[in-house]
Amino acid sequence: MQHSNHRTAALIASKPARIITSAALAVTLTAAPMLSPVAAYAASQATQDQLSAAQQKIETATSAYNEARTKLEDLQKQIDTNEASIEKIEAELPDQQAKASSAMRDLYKYQKGTNPIVSFLVNAQSLGEFITTCKYTNQITSSSVDEIEELNKMQTELEQNKTELEQAKSQLETEQKTAEDALAQAQQLRSEAQAKAEQENAAELAKLEADKAAAAEKLSGEGVSGNNSNSQANNANTTIDTTVNNSNTGNSDYDSFINEWTSRIDNYLAGSPMAGQGYNFAVAAWNTGVDPRWSPAIACIESSKGLYCAGSYNAWGWSARGGWRSFGSWSEGVSAHVAYLGANYGSTLTPAAAKKYCPPTWQDWYNKVATQMNRI
Repeated sequence: MQHSNHRTAALIASKPARIITSAALAVTLTAAPMLSPVAAYAASQATQDQLSAAQQKIETATSAYNEARTKLEDLQKQIDTNEASIEKIEAELPDQQAKASSAMRDLYKYQKGTNPIVSFLVNAQSLGEFITTCKYTNQITSSSVDEIEELNKMQTELEQNKTELEQAKSQLETEQKTAEDALAQAQQLRSEAQAKAEQENAAELAKLEADKAAAAEKLSGEGVSGNNSNSQANNANTTIDTTVNNSNTGNSDYDSFINEWTSRIDNYLAGSPMAGQGYNFAVAAWNTGVDPRWSPAIACIESSKGLYCAGSYNAWGWSARGGWRSFGSWSEGVSAHVAYLGANYGSTLTPAAAKKYCPPTWQDWYNKVATQMNRI
């Protein structure tokens, strides 16, 4: 038991804790698209590179934080098991000590008699009984003492394991705190890059707003939902008149983040084919740094929350060569789509993302998705 616990504790304590990331929400909800028709997403390439780098840090940090939580949970289970074993031994020791004491008292009385051999013979009914009594007394004493020694040895080993496990836990807690500090830095970098992008975007939008021709600009091409007959976004002549309400919860704790967004998204999807998928959306958002509202809102616009899927469990109008993407379950589809958004469209809804996702009617698509996001 001792060596097994030692190896496990050493293994857990030696693994580097990567970084926490709960900035998923705090970072991704900071972008507020501007109110105006646009010809291009105005953030410079350098700013976009900063955003991409920060996004990668967030995803790496999330993975590290999840790993750190798992290691701490596993270590706590070992500590609980070890303490339970110590308590069991402590409960058994008094009984074993009583047995040994009784046997030793009997042996002592025999040995202190004037003639212990005669005493044995007098009290014994036969020579065989005499021999048996002697053997039995010695065996009881020896067995009791051996059991006490074994229990004491086990208790010593467990106490040593307890100390080592507590040390390992302290080290992991320190590493997790370091991870939290790194998270705050990554979150700050992401926020600064996003703010810079918004400033650049605002400047460009202000310039374009004076150009009336920009309002009539029509983009050609196909995005993810370009040929999706289920999409509710079909007005090509609209202009952007909706902004995403990014009320940041500032929640950097995994459990709080998952619980809050699971509840909010479940409420939003209630009564639909995607009901109960709030947890999967929340976990996917945590792991990728994507706004947890974005994918559910798209599912509403593209398929009425899974009622009219383009492919099996494909509620997002997600195309593939020669047809539509299909998945084996909602969980699989949700995880894939949220990760796809983060890798190809950014962390939250923007005019650029709308143009890429649904070029023919991107303004209408943007407005409707933004409206749904604000309802979650």
